[in-house]
Amino acid sequence: MATFGLFVIRCILVPDDISISCDRISAMRIRIYSNEIEAPLTPFIGNFLGNVCLGIADSLKTPRPINSLKFELDGDGVRLEINGAPVPLDMSQGFSKTIIRDTIRGMIRHLKLADPAGAIRITVDRETQS
Repeated sequence: MATFGLFVIRCILVPDDISISCDRISAMRIRIYSNEIEAPLTPFIGNFLGNVCLGIADSLKTPRPINSLKFELDGDGVRLEINGAPVPLDMSQGFSKTIIRDTIRGMIRHLKLADPAGAIRITVDRETQS
């Protein structure tokens, strides 16, 4: 398991007020499995992988906040869970599944995994502080 520090500030400006509401995400744990064998991750690769996966999930207009996510790829199949709940990916005539599968497979292709073309599971768990 890899735990990496991540300092992302999300601020919300309130138009009629000068106040700013900010959340700080302090850490995320990233795990990647190839055919159920966990692969070690360097801090750079872990942060990169975690941020890309969070960006994909965020772009799909998934439930907020995203505290945990899990991508599973097996053959042409793609599954996504956000905070333990499955997210349907059958919109846009399968385009979502295709772009997610191609993005993740391309991103991990050169990692030292048991079988980069086999079943892949990526989990990201975030810890937040306000």
